[in-house]
Amino acid sequence: MNSTSRRWSALAAAMFLLGAAPTTLPTDQVSPAARASSDKGLAWLLRSQNNDGSWGREFGAPGEVGNTSIAALTLMAHGSTPTRGPHYRPLRKAFTWLELRTRNYGPNSRLDQGTLLQRKLGPNAELYLVTLLYAQSLSLGLDKYEDEIRQHELTSMVRDIAALQKPNGEWETSYEPMLTTISAWMALKQANAAGITIENASPQRVVRYLLEDCLEKNTGVFKEDKWGRQERFVTQAGGIRVLHGEGLGNQAEVRKAAAVIGRMNWDQDVGGHVGGEEFLGALFATQALFLERTEQYGSWYPRIVSGLVKSQNADGSWQGHHCITDRVFCTACSIMTMLVPDKLVPMNER
Repeated sequence: MNSTSRRWSALAAAMFLLGAAPTTLPTDQVSPAARASSDKGLAWLLRSQNNDGSWGREFGAPGEVGNTSIAALTLMAHGSTPTRGPHYRPLRKAFTWLELRTRNYGPNSRLDQGTLLQRKLGPNAELYLVTLLYAQSLSLGLDKYEDEIRQHELTSMVRDIAALQKPNGEWETSYEPMLTTISAWMALKQANAAGITIENASPQRVVRYLLEDCLEKNTGVFKEDKWGRQERFVTQAGGIRVLHGEGLGNQAEVRKAAAVIGRMNWDQDVGGHVGGEEFLGALFATQALFLERTEQYGSWYPRIVSGLVKSQNADGSWQGHHCITDRVFCTACSIMTMLVPDKLVPMNER
């Protein structure tokens, strides 16, 4: 194992132990409102699964690797695995569909083509999401034979993701560069925690990019050149997700950055309208604050739950009103956000 991979492994192990530490915070649990809302959302998500096991953008839309992966992650966050749990059958169907798409994955493989997720989160958005899903399932050690196959595929996927990291630490250029970078970082971090060696990518370069290129030290605000150095919720959420995930939450500048989330509205970036980017940002912010279990988490969780409940459609789904409008993606992010305190997927603890 090279030095870069050892750093990924050491950081992942440290964060797992940190996340598993007991806490007495009374808000470290799923609230009744969040439970009811997420159950209603999950019922819609299950109704929207295609007969072949996949999910597309909407009910009845052709299957996509990206949306199928994030929907499958949501079923795992709700308490199912491919072999047990209340929804193991639809989850098993999803894995079967994905396995056909990722079989013999190699350097020239393309999983999705021209999807909305790719246009907004980068041309490899689906690769980040399926890598994250496979890493979460591999961490559970459910089936030795399937784990061996998945480990082989993950090795190839991780190699491609690592090769996309730029010298300054960020990932490929996209409409939402911060969310793209955080999605790639999370896929690699979770894969490494599941035993996959990481080469040619460095968590230290991501941290350097965030602290030196993005973070405004005097205000605690992360700013991106792409957006004219504006203050944006999704940028802030992505920044603290990485820094808390790398165990830097106690640093003064990172604490200041986390406090900024406390005064932000998750729908502030586009004048009160939310898109899939904001739903993903809500998930990142909740995971980040949950890792530290600080007073920011205690006030943030009920506030984001309230915002999500109010924006939920009557049929149980959530929908973006700009950019990423995919109901499957927005619904999956919303459910996972509210269920973070359940700690049923490893990514919520590291």
